[in-house]
Amino acid sequence: MSKASELEARFGRACDLLMGELASGESLSVEFAGESSTFMRFNGAKVRQIGEVDKASVDFKYYRDGKTIASSVTLGGNEAEDIERSAHALTRARREAALLPEDPYQTLPSAAGQSKESFSGRLPDATRLPEEILAPADLLAKAGADYVGIHSQGPLCRGAANSSGARHWFATETFATDYSAYLPNGKAVKSCYAGRDWDGAEYRRRLEAEKPKLEALAKPEKILAPGEYRVYLAPDALNEFIGFFSWNGLSERDMREGESAWLALREGRKSLSPKFGLSQDFSLGVQPRFNELGEVAPETLSLIKGGKLVNTFVSARSAKQYGAVSNASPEGEYLRSGAIAGGDLAEEKILETLGTGLYVSNLHYLNWSDNDSARITGMTRFACVWVENGKIVAPIKDMRFDESLFNLWGDKLEAVTAKRSLVVETGSYFLRALEGSLLPGMLIEGFTFTL
Repeated sequence: MSKASELEARFGRACDLLMGELASGESLSVEFAGESSTFMRFNGAKVRQIGEVDKASVDFKYYRDGKTIASSVTLGGNEAEDIERSAHALTRARREAALLPEDPYQTLPSAAGQSKESFSGRLPDATRLPEEILAPADLLAKAGADYVGIHSQGPLCRGAANSSGARHWFATETFATDYSAYLPNGKAVKSCYAGRDWDGAEYRRRLEAEKPKLEALAKPEKILAPGEYRVYLAPDALNEFIGFFSWNGLSERDMREGESAWLALREGRKSLSPKFGLSQDFSLGVQPRFNELGEVAPETLSLIKGGKLVNTFVSARSAKQYGAVSNASPEGEYLRSGAIAGGDLAEEKILETLGTGLYVSNLHYLNWSDNDSARITGMTRFACVWVENGKIVAPIKDMRFDESLFNLWGDKLEAVTAKRSLVVETGSYFLRALEGSLLPGMLIEGFTFTL
């Protein structure tokens, strides 16, 4: 039995137990998360830790008499112990739910469909990870860099079920090599090669592309005065902006309550560049389409098209509260599996088209600075370099910026790359993260730096 099949069996046992124990008048929705991962940590282009992690858990919501309570269970793989833990959690939920007030907008799970999606991958041979991941790093070691990071790979699984009969399963096989190359002066390049189909030649090409940046980072820093600069945002840098579509973002609830930073886009007071487009695209195979209620979202949902807002995220709860139409968003109404539309800027023409300005590889510490005007603040980080006449000249001293997204993706958006990269989240605090976005690079005219 494959690792993914073992995880699916744990999901099935938990669902059967929990649903089978329900009494009249009780409802339940269940979410499952599991992984079977191989990790390799490295620094100095040498293995520091390598091993495997198998983990699974169930989160569920219990509904009765207008009351709702959430609970969770960690599944260890021993069938008898998992059954005992699940039964105990359900008993505790019944007892604690009785103490709660009624929820006037409670939404009971009513979806009844079933689905199963599996995205197979072509991963590196787990027994040869040092050769696959570290041997090509000789390219950077010759430039005097310390190659450090973490590689993770293996199946990630999610499931959802409810007492109305819905049961959904999602499994994908992915890899992520999250790496940095540090010079003795403390400067570094940072990136991540990730996806479902490992290509050793592409990985080596990416490392080769870091060499000119490392050569530039070895030079003295160029200190720039505050002001507006022509900027190229690489996909890794653009990824830092994605969260602003979820945090005070495109949620229908946030729009109705006046908390969305994009309200001016909804009301037609602002627009973005016709070059800017955003969609939710589950064909990327990095996240499941179903939500915690067992509802299944459309495979693609256009959100911003030609600079205009065309859809928001609408959960069943918001649909009930505001009389809107649900598009199977989770209750948190956030972006899943995002994709920003590509343009026509060729990758080999980026530096030439930038001309003179900043090549921004990574960003750090982004935050809203003025929610009402969609203004954010943050800092450059890692390999951000000064370019003159299409040539990398020197690293810059880190700078803080403060700019409105309506400006960056409005009149100041000059060009978008044709090539897009899958940028995945690499966190593994509880489980390996199951998020990712398909992103281009962007050329911005007049990016405002304040410090």
